[in-house]
Amino acid sequence: MRRGGGLRVVSGLLHARQRQLMAFLLQGDTAINDHICEQGTAAKSVRLGIYANAYRKRLQETLESDHPVLGSYLGDALFEEMTLGYIDNCPSHRPSLRDFGEQLPDYLRSAEPFSRHPLIAELASFERLLMTVFDAADAQHLALEELQGAPAALWPRMRLRFHPSIRLLRCDWNCVQVWQALRAEQVPPPPTEGHFHWLLWRNRERLTEFTSLAGAELVAVSTALDGADFSELCEALLAIVPAEQAAGTLVQLLQTWIQRGWLSGIGDSG
Repeated sequence: MRRGGGLRVVSGLLHARQRQLMAFLLQGDTAINDHICEQGTAAKSVRLGIYANAYRKRLQETLESDHPVLGSYLGDALFEEMTLGYIDNCPSHRPSLRDFGEQLPDYLRSAEPFSRHPLIAELASFERLLMTVFDAADAQHLALEELQGAPAALWPRMRLRFHPSIRLLRCDWNCVQVWQALRAEQVPPPPTEGHFHWLLWRNRERLTEFTSLAGAELVAVSTALDGADFSELCEALLAIVPAEQAAGTLVQLLQTWIQRGWLSGIGDSG
């Protein structure tokens, strides 16, 4: 005797109603009306409208929570215009709200009037990256003694393993400086175009940090993140520092990275 047939039917009906409800919320499809029970004096369309408004309000609150500094930069009116436009153009398709705003930077790059000001999209990207860094996987932190104890024969082939929270951000505008000023409740600097590089990570106390990168450190970090070993890192530094200083400069950088908690281990590229 087959069992569970009734359960499958109920489950199928539930999924169908869920799809119809989402179709109403996202496209205004009214097919769900036929499956709403009469209750009280409020019409079914009114009750559905209340639910839809609450749903959109919850999505707006999610963007407000994820992007507080972006909200300060835009002001209330423009931020509301942004959230409503984003909800209409990039509807949520996942049960969790954590990733609802993941398309926001792309939306801001293409939607008027925000696309006329590229710094806005970069500001959104930075705030989302802060969330990504905070939520990154855990991993051990490399100890200085482990690096010092590496066999001499390993050093030329030594490849660095970065902590999972490490993210390198390249910006064309001074979005991080603007973010810092607004976060400190100060007047932000005017938008300035340029070449900016920032490294973000979660420290040993599980706090998110970031620092600007330039010169030898930028070359070393970007090259190491691409998978280069120690000898290849030294070669990359030759474009910036004298040959006799390349290895020493890199060792000093490694010590700093270990202190900051950027590294989780070392390996052999051979």
